[in-house]
Amino acid sequence: MTVRRALAATAALLLLAPAASAGAGRWLTWSSAARTASLTLVAGYNGANNGFNFDGYGRGRLLVQVPLGWRVTVTCTNAGSMRHSCAIVRGPMTAVPAFTGAATPDPVLGLEKGKSARFTFTASRAGTYRIACLVPGHEEARMWDVLVVGGVKRPTIQTRPGF
Repeated sequence: MTVRRALAATAALLLLAPAASAGAGRWLTWSSAARTASLTLVAGYNGANNGFNFDGYGRGRLLVQVPLGWRVTVTCTNAGSMRHSCAIVRGPMTAVPAFTGAATPDPVLGLEKGKSARFTFTASRAGTYRIACLVPGHEEARMWDVLVVGGVKRPTIQTRPGF
């Protein structure tokens, strides 16, 4: 293999790797045997989208997929300077969790800076949902990402460019 081909192959792998495994192991872990997934969401992780983000992504750029019927535990930590929450909802501007228990306590008020909360739900209905902050004004600031239930054999997390 020529040096040029080796460099091209390496560049291609580097371009594909983030899309295929962005955050895997850090933000998402799972057990196929137990049919469980653990998702870590850090609200206000950095300055991306003016701090209205989860794990540094907002505007629907982060895509999490879980198999239908799996039990999902979400750990939500507020690293931002204002209150934030984490919830799984059916669509834009929806304040009701899509699954029983799929939100941090008092999601409209949100968590104080530095606080964490954990919630667990069963991904019992296939479909596309939003991972959203329900503090008023935050979803309008594009503090949301995407959760897809079904269509995969194991959980995945990836970024979606162009959103």
